[in-house]
Amino acid sequence: MTTTKTIQIPASTTNLGAGFDALGLALKLFLRVKIQESGQTRTEILLEGEGAKELPASEENLIFQVMRRTFEGEGQTLPNVQMHVFNQIPVARGLGSSAAAIVAGIGCFEAMTARELNPDKLFRYALEFETHPDNLAAARFGGFTVTAMGGRDQITFFRSTIAPLIKILLVVPEFQLQTEKARAVIPRSLSLRDAIFNIQRSSLTVAALLRNEFHLLREGLRDKVHQPYRSPLIPGLEEILCLQEAGIPGLLGICLSGAGPSILAFVESNLGEIYQRIEAIFKKNQIRSKPYELEIDNQGRTIS
Repeated sequence: MTTTKTIQIPASTTNLGAGFDALGLALKLFLRVKIQESGQTRTEILLEGEGAKELPASEENLIFQVMRRTFEGEGQTLPNVQMHVFNQIPVARGLGSSAAAIVAGIGCFEAMTARELNPDKLFRYALEFETHPDNLAAARFGGFTVTAMGGRDQITFFRSTIAPLIKILLVVPEFQLQTEKARAVIPRSLSLRDAIFNIQRSSLTVAALLRNEFHLLREGLRDKVHQPYRSPLIPGLEEILCLQEAGIPGLLGICLSGAGPSILAFVESNLGEIYQRIEAIFKKNQIRSKPYELEIDNQGRTIS
């Protein structure tokens, strides 16, 4: 009897305000893949959940493409498989759905061969499909991650567990925003003043999360590199980011999740009112939204 393996990968939010292309956080919203060898003459893929109607249920599926590339790179033959994908992660909303799929593809190889790839190999295969390692690191390793890309795509990363002392409110608007479009509006150069501003605040965010000094997030999540330029693509964003100045009880800080359009809020309490304030701004701009109350995921990719 063929053994079925389950690969689970968390959603990820990146940038965290000023930490553009560097900071990441894994969230308990999951992509799950059940896979087993098939006696059929071709691979079968079943999709359920977010994106099931728009993503390919064929060998063009990103999970399958990454799995196939990993088998080829490791010099092994990929058998026909049955793959059942259930996805909770909204697609093209700044929540690392493509990174989760890439990590899932590599995880399928690891599950079927009982081999775990080291981080260098993991990133080497993954970066062929996505050139930004911040989501990839958070999706694979969980917790809070800091990544840096060097020459020849060499990745240096740090990962830490985050204590469950704060809550995450994620507000997902109904429209999609492709990462390529969101990156295209960011200037190719910036002033020294703005660079210093972001270095200071991204450092505060790292300190806040590692030392449980969450009051620092209010200042640490400020940004001058990407959020101001993405505001025209996300109606209401500028007003939403100003909510952290409104003295709302329980709100620690607020920022764009990844490239957007989802909104990430760090909260201690009072999630209902905080969501209502964000929802009202989106509604004023004729945008519907959905709230998610989430926890930080400290496990990353799991195989069972």
